Amino acid sequence: MAIEDIGLVGINVRMWRYLAVLYPTPGSSWRKFAFVLPVMALNLMQFFYLLRMWGDLPAFILNMFFFSAIFNALMRTWLVIVKRVQFEQFLAQLYILFHSIFDSADERGRVILRRAEREARRLAILNLSASFLDIIGALLSPLFREERAHPFGVAFPGVNMTRSPVYEVVYLAQLSSPLLLSMMYMPFVSLFAGMAIFGKAMLQILVHRLDQIGGKEQSEEHRLRLLTACIRYHIRVMGYVRELNGLVTNILAAEAIIFGSIICLLLFCLNIITSPTQVISIVMYIFTMLYVLFTYYNRANDLSLENNRVAEAVYNVPWYEAGIRFRKTLLIFLMQTQRPLEIRVGNVYPMTLAMFQSLLNASYSYFTMLRGFTSK
Repeated sequence: MAIEDIGLVGINVRMWRYLAVLYPTPGSSWRKFAFVLPVMALNLMQFFYLLRMWGDLPAFILNMFFFSAIFNALMRTWLVIVKRVQFEQFLAQLYILFHSIFDSADERGRVILRRAEREARRLAILNLSASFLDIIGALLSPLFREERAHPFGVAFPGVNMTRSPVYEVVYLAQLSSPLLLSMMYMPFVSLFAGMAIFGKAMLQILVHRLDQIGGKEQSEEHRLRLLTACIRYHIRVMGYVRELNGLVTNILAAEAIIFGSIICLLLFCLNIITSPTQVISIVMYIFTMLYVLFTYYNRANDLSLENNRVAEAVYNVPWYEAGIRFRKTLLIFLMQTQRPLEIRVGNVYPMTLAMFQSLLNASYSYFTMLRGFTSK
């Protein structure tokens, strides 16, 4: 059984293996360059287009959104390429942890893992489908405009992009963007979500195992052995979350800044445009960014909440039925579970729904300040 057969990360890892972003071979390494370089060229041409659109504020903001989204997708992909060894080592750790549970005699643990696999697989399919349809909408939007325009505004010094046959060639080249950008943008989100779901599932299994400790039929030695196994298991879960945080914390900080700024600008753009098509597009883009942010923060928040339930489960272990050694060990374990187990943005702020709300509040505050300045 390979890592791709684990439903938590299978769809995303299989996609990245084919593109040689992960697990490249001498015969497939060229694929990652064929995958990334055209998108880098598109992003560079978007930048040239932004310089030309400086005087037209609504158009500038809309194209800034596309530029930022594609730049963000490139940033995610390059992060995985540069940190490929660390990602592959982390996935190997996930594989070992998954099979240590799935191949054990713990039937309840297998049920929890199967449920987590279904949840992660559904989320990965939803993310890819939503991203694909979102970009299809962007491809169709130029058809409803009076002037010639490309789905993603591009420019190149000395070239008139609206003159035939350049316009048609560039438009046809961008027709592959739904597939290309969906495979670049969403797998990172789904992979992060699958890893966080697995962390939550491991904590749920730990809670179940702690609930099995106690009862007059258990000897003192057996209870202590069960408790010691739970402590070792918790240490492995803490190591897993710590390594996941190390892989993604910096990119999450960059995305929080990018997404917060773009949401603010898109809200401002809604106040100055009159075209119904553009209004619908902007609302769709805002909801897309909110969905991606919510996916991140909601899964990380679930992980933190489940860790709190572990502390409650430790507290509820019937310590009064056991001896002094068991009680001391349980007390040390209880102190260990009080340490927050969370993913942090830039190793500073915990990824919780409260932090998600604070980010939205900050975006709205900057939007109202910007609107106030321009209305004077």
